[in-house]
Amino acid sequence: MNATKNLRLKGFTLIELLVVIAIIAILAAILFPVFAQAREKARQATCVSNMKQIGLGVLMYAQDYDEAFPLGSYVFVGMTAAVNWQDLTDPYMKAGAGSTGANLVGRRDAGLWTCPSISTSQQNLPFASGDPAPFQRFTGDKSAFFSKSFSYTNNSNLMPTMHRNALNLGWFPSGIQTLASIGAPADVVLAMEGSGYVGNSGGDDVTTACSAVESGFPTLSGRLIGWADNYCAARYRHNGGSVYVLADGHAKWFKGPSQSWRAPGTTVAWKRSLTPNATAVFRED
Repeated sequence: MNATKNLRLKGFTLIELLVVIAIIAILAAILFPVFAQAREKARQATCVSNMKQIGLGVLMYAQDYDEAFPLGSYVFVGMTAAVNWQDLTDPYMKAGAGSTGANLVGRRDAGLWTCPSISTSQQNLPFASGDPAPFQRFTGDKSAFFSKSFSYTNNSNLMPTMHRNALNLGWFPSGIQTLASIGAPADVVLAMEGSGYVGNSGGDDVTTACSAVESGFPTLSGRLIGWADNYCAARYRHNGGSVYVLADGHAKWFKGPSQSWRAPGTTVAWKRSLTPNATAVFRED
């Protein structure tokens, strides 16, 4: 009798078991978001390292070419694949980037040029009332214009582009720039995270509200060159912000505007006139 009584005392009642399960569930609900943030922090650190190396590669290129920045991209009549700033600067980093030659945007998924968090689903974007989804206006086959190796996009004001369907414009949105043209390198964005679509940065979050082609870019049928979504929709990739590399070579994470993915930046601004007191980091216009 005593042995049977002692055996029963060692077991759990149904209520005790349910309490334990509830405690485990509560702990999981608390800890899983923490683990997710930690994983994203690790991916963010990878992007900081990637962009630091990319920034140094761009600056090394400029030193070898009379302080001129690499071209953002160019594709002329008869070319099957565009040559872009990756192709021009990758020899300094030997990361294995380059075109597959399959089409205009076919790229090798080189690790240095690929953000580990990039996704076509545009997750975690803040939407205000009336905000469209990124690239909603583009009705073509998005997959034909997407590559993970376009995770990072260049400042097209420093690294302009040229397209065979817009040769009359010359280099757009501006001419070829040099290191000497930058007044404050530590306050000028050299490159930033992009949504993975072809074209240069196209991220005018002030005059276009992330809803039109950046000023100075041509409107090309079926192309995404200069579309503001490319930059604006990538500002939240790592815990509500993204990584930028500045023209002095240092890389840093900046928080995106929280009210809407189309809102003007406050820590990284597209146009100097947005913050006259110069408290933000700017792209030079």
